[in-house]
Amino acid sequence: MEIYRIIKGQATPPWLYKAYDYARMDAFVFGQNIPVESEYSHDEPDEELEAIVITDDHKPVGGCRITYPRPGIGKIGRVCVTRERQRTGIGRILVKEAEKWIKENGYTHIVINSQDRAAGFYRKCGYVLVPGADPGIYENYQHPKGEARPNLGFTCVLVEKFLEE
Repeated sequence: MEIYRIIKGQATPPWLYKAYDYARMDAFVFGQNIPVESEYSHDEPDEELEAIVITDDHKPVGGCRITYPRPGIGKIGRVCVTRERQRTGIGRILVKEAEKWIKENGYTHIVINSQDRAAGFYRKCGYVLVPGADPGIYENYQHPKGEARPNLGFTCVLVEKFLEE
């Protein structure tokens, strides 16, 4: 298994972006029937992306994004594992690698805007639910006024973790 970092501002091989997109497409678009327009409508340009990508035997199996939405806060987003590799520990490896990178950058407070059905997974990774919090407070994208969010069969919740310094 290989773990790669896509680092903002550094030259990244184009295949690494495609590997991350493959994992997202498989997990979210095909695996959860999320419309492709919804999945990719608010991505930053590739040159602004920071992400972890995991491959196994030269095939993409998972990935996640990392952002820093507010001073002192790191955010893990779009955690995805291909359907055939779900429930094999790849998600836990992704979260641990993202935490490691965020901590290397000097941050100890991490938030994740999660699907409600994935909250149990994050709890097992040491995260706690922030009851009543608007999970969109750390999002860079806001739906335009009057535009309804598509009903995707789940709601979003905010989970957080404080790492030891």
